[in-house]
Amino acid sequence: MANPAYFPPPHSARIGMSDVDQLEAQTRSLRSVDYRHGGGACRDAVVVRIYWAQQLLAAEASDVVRSRLLSAVADLHNLAGWTSFDSGQVGAAYHHFDRALDFARHDEDLTTNIVYRRGRVHLHHGAPGDALAYFQRGAFAPLASSIMFVNEAWAYARQGRSDEAVRALGRAKDSFAAADLAHAPDWARFHDETDLVAMTGIVHAELGDTRAAIPALRSAIESFGPAMARSSTFCLIALATCHFLDGDADEGTAVGTRAMNAAEELRSERVWDRMRPLVQAAASHGVSLP
Repeated sequence: MANPAYFPPPHSARIGMSDVDQLEAQTRSLRSVDYRHGGGACRDAVVVRIYWAQQLLAAEASDVVRSRLLSAVADLHNLAGWTSFDSGQVGAAYHHFDRALDFARHDEDLTTNIVYRRGRVHLHHGAPGDALAYFQRGAFAPLASSIMFVNEAWAYARQGRSDEAVRALGRAKDSFAAADLAHAPDWARFHDETDLVAMTGIVHAELGDTRAAIPALRSAIESFGPAMARSSTFCLIALATCHFLDGDADEGTAVGTRAMNAAEELRSERVWDRMRPLVQAAASHGVSLP
């Protein structure tokens, strides 16, 4: 994990691209910690780095450097918002997402990503209609469009609108097929083929379509490596819930125990929020997960 106490200061009153490179590298490193260990493992380090970013903003720079710096600072706030959300600090999440949008006004792709993440906060906290307003903002780049469409599908599924959910999933897959994954920006790289399969499973699980959900979730779990431990845990939770819905208490208990063990290794309040329906599903079959 990156050392939160170390900040390469601006070398002078004027900064160059190397300073922006360092900021981007630190954000990239901290984002990997978030995926692997949860937002609680790195949120404080992300927030502290904002102080250094503000120093960079106060320095002189060429127009090219300034433009990239604004995107880098926006993405740092974007990560601060996401890790705050994952840590259960919703007010802080909104604050950082708002700041991120301010800095990203010139960067359409990054703005789309920030809007998507704001929508996820609403979806997580039981407001799928509000989430849809963010997800339906649209996007120009195919990969960003795929992210928006697949989350739109999830929001529709939360509302029980199965036809709209399935159509949005189809659009997500079409957009993903047209995406240039080799040149994806850092904040969008999580949305690879495995993530798309995982989200497909999540959407079908939300709709109660366990026949479609179970194979997709199994495939995603097999493909996720340790670097995406939180995403894998979300899939384990959904898969175990599907087994209980199918009346397979033995398999539900086995997968649910794996999900619990995986959650214990993460610092993510969001994981435990998502665990509650699984615990309820298990209890309905007389099972108490460890």
